[in-house]
Amino acid sequence: MKVTDQADYFSKQVLRTRRFFVEEAQGRRVPGSGLSLVAGGCEWCAPDFVIDRASFPFIAFEFVARGSGRVTLAGRKHELGTGHAFFYDPATPHVIESDSAEPMVKYFFNLTGARAPALLEELDLRAGTVIRVLDAGRVTALLEEVIDHALRGGRLALRVAGAALEHALAVCADSRGHAATKFDPAHATYLRCRGHLLRNYPVLGSIEQAAGHCHVSAAYMTRLFKRYDTETPLACLVRLKMSQAMIKLRQPEAQVKAVAAELGYKSSAHFSRAFKAWSGKSPVEVRAGA
Repeated sequence: MKVTDQADYFSKQVLRTRRFFVEEAQGRRVPGSGLSLVAGGCEWCAPDFVIDRASFPFIAFEFVARGSGRVTLAGRKHELGTGHAFFYDPATPHVIESDSAEPMVKYFFNLTGARAPALLEELDLRAGTVIRVLDAGRVTALLEEVIDHALRGGRLALRVAGAALEHALAVCADSRGHAATKFDPAHATYLRCRGHLLRNYPVLGSIEQAAGHCHVSAAYMTRLFKRYDTETPLACLVRLKMSQAMIKLRQPEAQVKAVAAELGYKSSAHFSRAFKAWSGKSPVEVRAGA
């Protein structure tokens, strides 16, 4: 199946994105897959971000990783903040707004196929529901996996991405809290550090640099990730860089040296080694298959 980073309905009121769209997935399931992914990704919302739809062709799950905003589902308005998740389906009118002072960074995933509504019903995550996810760090890590697998490509990429998304939904249901539940200060610091990596990974050269920007030590940042995450800060930074590199290398006229420089690598050889260790393919091999 062909995967691209563009779709007609994707919002343009964004500052940065990591998105994917499965062109052949509309209206059908991937054989053997628990869920059929149509699209998904992470969006850094602009201050004026607004989505206003009377209907939508897919089932949708959205998760706020950072910032604040509001969502109106079937006429009911809810305040959104870090760790909130919400769900809607083709029959749910919805308005999603980002706060202009603290714009949202949010994940979204669009699903189709008979398994999707059945799973959400089973997990009690029905359309119109808004919850606070207590294990937000774990969910964020799983959603990053979904995007990574979808963008990386390969024969089983979407099946693995669907399995990771199903896992994330189960964690949402298992660590579900009331929408007004508050986080502890250490967890808030972890989310701030992870959010900094997500926003600034192209220009970050080290974890020490990232930690300094967040006004914590690299050692403390590492301890926070060990407590609340499944990967180290360095692994997170490298993965984000390599995932973006995969998108760049598939573009026409892309040059390995230019992609390496854009992601902060002074040596294209160092970049090539890191990319092959992450993806199993060299940048040249990815370019040849683009």
